Amino acid sequence: MKKRSLAILVLTMFTFLPFFIKAQDLSQRKADIEALKVSIITTKVGLTAEEGKVFWPVYNEYQTEKQRLIKERRQKIVMARMNADNLSDKEVEDVILNDFNIQQRELDVERKYYDRFKKVIPLKKVAKLYMAEEQFKRELLKRLRNQSGQTTD
Repeated sequence: MKKRSLAILVLTMFTFLPFFIKAQDLSQRKADIEALKVSIITTKVGLTAEEGKVFWPVYNEYQTEKQRLIKERRQKIVMARMNADNLSDKEVEDVILNDFNIQQRELDVERKYYDRFKKVIPLKKVAKLYMAEEQFKRELLKRLRNQSGQTTD
Protein backbone atom coordinates (compact mmCIF):
# COMPACT_ATOMS: atom_id res chain seq x y z
CA MET A 1 0.00 0.00 0.00
CA LYS A 2 2.87 2.37 0.85
CA LYS A 3 4.53 1.67 -2.52
CA ARG A 4 1.30 2.47 -4.31
CA SER A 5 0.85 5.73 -2.38
CA LEU A 6 4.45 6.66 -3.08
CA ALA A 7 4.01 5.87 -6.77
CA ILE A 8 0.89 8.05 -6.94
CA LEU A 9 2.70 10.87 -5.15
CA VAL A 10 5.68 10.68 -7.50
CA LEU A 11 3.42 10.50 -10.56
CA THR A 12 1.46 13.51 -9.33
CA MET A 13 4.65 15.47 -8.71
CA PHE A 14 5.96 14.76 -12.20
CA THR A 15 2.59 15.64 -13.69
CA PHE A 16 2.48 19.09 -12.10
CA LEU A 17 6.21 19.86 -12.05
CA PRO A 18 6.29 21.29 -15.60
CA PHE A 19 3.46 23.69 -14.72
CA PHE A 20 5.30 24.81 -11.60
CA ILE A 21 8.56 25.30 -13.50
CA LYS A 22 6.78 27.20 -16.26
CA ALA A 23 5.19 29.50 -13.66
CA GLN A 24 8.61 30.13 -12.13
CA ASP A 25 10.11 30.84 -15.56
CA LEU A 26 7.30 33.28 -16.32
CA SER A 27 7.76 34.99 -12.97
CA GLN A 28 11.51 35.28 -13.55
CA ARG A 29 10.95 36.59 -17.07
CA LYS A 30 8.59 39.28 -15.75
CA ALA A 31 11.15 40.25 -13.10
CA ASP A 32 13.88 40.46 -15.76
CA ILE A 33 11.70 42.65 -17.97
CA GLU A 34 10.87 44.95 -15.06
CA ALA A 35 14.57 45.21 -14.16
CA LEU A 36 15.40 46.14 -17.76
CA LYS A 37 12.72 48.83 -17.73
CA VAL A 38 13.91 50.32 -14.43
CA SER A 39 17.50 50.26 -15.67
CA ILE A 40 16.69 52.05 -18.92
CA ILE A 41 14.50 54.65 -17.22
CA THR A 42 17.03 55.28 -14.47
CA THR A 43 19.89 55.67 -16.95
CA LYS A 44 18.10 57.76 -19.56
CA VAL A 45 16.13 60.06 -17.26
CA GLY A 46 19.05 60.72 -14.93
CA LEU A 47 17.07 60.95 -11.71
CA THR A 48 18.81 62.19 -8.60
CA ALA A 49 18.36 60.19 -5.39
CA GLU A 50 15.86 62.75 -4.11
CA GLU A 51 13.91 62.75 -7.38
CA GLY A 52 13.87 58.96 -7.41
CA LYS A 53 12.31 58.83 -3.95
CA VAL A 54 9.27 60.78 -5.11
CA PHE A 55 9.23 59.65 -8.75
CA TRP A 56 9.17 55.85 -8.39
CA PRO A 57 6.04 55.60 -6.22
CA VAL A 58 4.15 57.79 -8.72
CA TYR A 59 5.53 55.81 -11.66
CA ASN A 60 4.54 52.52 -10.05
CA GLU A 61 0.96 53.79 -9.60
CA TYR A 62 0.99 54.86 -13.25
CA GLN A 63 2.13 51.40 -14.35
CA THR A 64 -0.54 49.71 -12.23
CA GLU A 65 -3.31 51.81 -13.77
CA LYS A 66 -1.98 51.30 -17.31
CA GLN A 67 -1.62 47.55 -16.85
CA ARG A 68 -5.16 47.25 -15.48
CA LEU A 69 -6.57 49.00 -18.56
CA ILE A 70 -4.39 46.99 -20.94
CA LYS A 71 -5.54 43.76 -19.33
CA GLU A 72 -9.20 44.84 -19.51
CA ARG A 73 -8.86 45.77 -23.17
CA ARG A 74 -7.05 42.55 -24.04
CA GLN A 75 -9.70 40.41 -22.31
CA LYS A 76 -12.55 42.15 -24.13
CA ILE A 77 -10.81 41.85 -27.49
CA VAL A 78 -10.16 38.14 -26.95
CA MET A 79 -13.80 37.55 -26.01
CA ALA A 80 -14.99 39.50 -29.06
CA ARG A 81 -12.70 37.52 -31.37
CA MET A 82 -13.91 34.21 -29.97
CA ASN A 83 -17.54 35.19 -30.55
CA ALA A 84 -17.15 37.44 -33.60
CA ASP A 85 -19.21 35.31 -35.96
CA ASN A 86 -22.06 35.00 -33.48
CA LEU A 87 -22.39 38.69 -32.57
CA SER A 88 -25.20 40.87 -33.86
CA ASP A 89 -24.39 44.20 -35.49
CA LYS A 90 -25.41 45.96 -32.26
CA GLU A 91 -23.05 43.76 -30.22
CA VAL A 92 -20.21 44.40 -32.67
CA GLU A 93 -20.83 48.12 -32.40
CA ASP A 94 -20.84 47.85 -28.59
CA VAL A 95 -17.49 46.03 -28.68
CA ILE A 96 -15.95 48.71 -30.90
CA LEU A 97 -17.32 51.59 -28.83
CA ASN A 98 -16.18 49.88 -25.64
CA ASP A 99 -12.69 49.60 -27.11
CA PHE A 100 -12.73 53.33 -27.92
CA ASN A 101 -13.82 53.96 -24.33
CA ILE A 102 -10.91 51.97 -22.93
CA GLN A 103 -8.47 53.75 -25.25
CA GLN A 104 -9.83 57.08 -24.01
CA ARG A 105 -9.38 55.95 -20.42
CA GLU A 106 -5.78 55.00 -21.26
CA LEU A 107 -5.22 58.49 -22.65
CA ASP A 108 -6.80 60.00 -19.53
CA VAL A 109 -4.34 58.02 -17.39
CA GLU A 110 -1.45 59.29 -19.54
CA ARG A 111 -2.56 62.91 -19.07
CA LYS A 112 -3.21 62.46 -15.35
CA TYR A 113 0.27 61.08 -14.75
CA TYR A 114 1.92 63.59 -17.05
CA ASP A 115 0.63 66.25 -14.66
CA ARG A 116 1.79 64.25 -11.64
CA PHE A 117 5.24 63.61 -13.13
CA LYS A 118 5.69 67.35 -13.76
CA LYS A 119 5.15 67.94 -10.05
CA VAL A 120 7.89 65.54 -8.93
CA ILE A 121 10.58 65.86 -11.64
CA PRO A 122 11.59 68.63 -14.07
CA LEU A 123 9.71 68.80 -17.38
CA LYS A 124 12.80 67.87 -19.40
CA LYS A 125 13.13 64.69 -17.35
CA VAL A 126 9.45 63.93 -18.01
CA ALA A 127 10.25 64.15 -21.74
CA LYS A 128 13.24 61.86 -21.19
CA LEU A 129 10.95 59.44 -19.36
CA TYR A 130 8.69 59.09 -22.40
CA MET A 131 11.72 58.61 -24.65
CA ALA A 132 13.11 56.01 -22.23
CA GLU A 133 9.81 54.12 -22.28
CA GLU A 134 9.95 54.01 -26.09
CA GLN A 135 13.55 52.82 -25.95
CA PHE A 136 12.50 50.11 -23.49
CA LYS A 137 9.77 48.92 -25.88
CA ARG A 138 12.25 48.78 -28.78
CA GLU A 139 14.81 46.91 -26.66
CA LEU A 140 12.19 44.45 -25.44
CA LEU A 141 10.98 43.75 -28.98
CA LYS A 142 14.58 43.30 -30.12
CA ARG A 143 15.23 40.77 -27.36
CA LEU A 144 12.01 38.91 -28.09
CA ARG A 145 12.91 38.69 -31.78
CA ASN A 146 16.39 37.43 -30.92
CA GLN A 147 14.95 34.78 -28.59
CA SER A 148 12.64 33.53 -31.31
CA GLY A 149 15.51 33.32 -33.79
CA GLN A 150 14.44 36.25 -35.94
CA THR A 151 16.87 38.91 -37.03
CA THR A 152 16.33 42.58 -36.33
CA ASP A 153 16.54 45.27 -38.97
